[in-house]
Amino acid sequence: MKIAERLHGMEYAIRDVAVIGDKLAREGKKIYYLNIGDPVNPQVSDFKTPSYIIDSLANAAKKGYNFYGNSLGVQELREKIAIEENRRNGLSLVADDILLTSGVSEAIFFACAALIEPGDEILVPGPVYPPYISYAKFFGGKSVEYKLDETNNWQPDIDDFASKINSKTQFILLCSPNNPTGVLYDEQFTKEIGKLAAEYDIPLVSDEIYDQIIFEKFDTYKCHVSILRDELPELPIIGMNGFSKAHLSTGWRLGYMYFHDPAGKMAQLKQSIESLARIRLCVNVPAQYAAIKTMEEPKDHTKHMVEKLLERRDYCMKRFSEIDEVSCVTPDGAFYLFPRLKFLEEGRGPWKDDKEFVLDLLAETGIMAVYGSGFGQYGINHMRFTFLPTIETLEEVFNLFEDFLKRRLTES
Repeated sequence: MKIAERLHGMEYAIRDVAVIGDKLAREGKKIYYLNIGDPVNPQVSDFKTPSYIIDSLANAAKKGYNFYGNSLGVQELREKIAIEENRRNGLSLVADDILLTSGVSEAIFFACAALIEPGDEILVPGPVYPPYISYAKFFGGKSVEYKLDETNNWQPDIDDFASKINSKTQFILLCSPNNPTGVLYDEQFTKEIGKLAAEYDIPLVSDEIYDQIIFEKFDTYKCHVSILRDELPELPIIGMNGFSKAHLSTGWRLGYMYFHDPAGKMAQLKQSIESLARIRLCVNVPAQYAAIKTMEEPKDHTKHMVEKLLERRDYCMKRFSEIDEVSCVTPDGAFYLFPRLKFLEEGRGPWKDDKEFVLDLLAETGIMAVYGSGFGQYGINHMRFTFLPTIETLEEVFNLFEDFLKRRLTES
């Protein structure tokens, strides 16, 4: 049977490693699920979807909202999202600028489908969230990584970025807080990248799914792309966000795109993406009505989650500081750690690369992390895992990790 060339070599390290972990779990091994950013998965963490959000979903279904909805999204929800984006980020969106998607993943797919043809390029931060690599490849394009400098708190290297933008570049991706590093881009870089995007007349695509999960810098956060609206009023921006992380409803697959386009440069692009949205019919309708309730009656669940995550982050950073063989930049937000495996760089140990190390760690200890090379060229010799579990579970993880590392390095 002939398989389409576009599917050859498709990988997603975060989920691919889970196949092996799930097999070990079925064989009776205890698995620590630190590979996936799912705060409400009971295998991963102790966070739970707030009961009033669950009740809103049930009530929506009971009221009969079980039919196909508008392909662009429920109008009332689009209006509320526009108001909230304007309130938080000083934009001037209206409901027509909002498109509901099945999570941010579908928003990524839509952007790539609309903008990439064979031979085209997109500029993405490196390390990079894997779907950007895969979707670009799916449509015959190429994701070009601009360097995030680990020695400078994973801030983007503007000179490296400037050297990689060209006539083939179809859009520029920002992801802040970043996945997998958890750091926020600084204000200076955001402004510089905006100037280059305007010079080349290229839209910015801003992945903002973690924008409510920020720690110490939350009140001083001034690097959202909206800071460009005054200096670069004609710069088109496609924002992506959703309800999965901040509102603890990952499995509902409810996200959205917004089109900030004061000069009307993206009118045709927006129409094309809307046509694509109609082909896939609609997004989960009961979940959209539940989201309306969530926005009408905001609670403190996000705030409480962030407070717990900060404690867990600090515990992990303390433990890392006690391990000479690794180093880790402190994340500003999200719930990921992206430590450097110094022993691999130095050629110590029995592992040829970070993937082999992560798979050995999983088989021996049950700790399911993700190999850094799955996040592109700048992720090599790293691994990613979440700090979503309780401190008690994280203590078990670090004890196992330290013992495993000492033993393997001694044996080799």
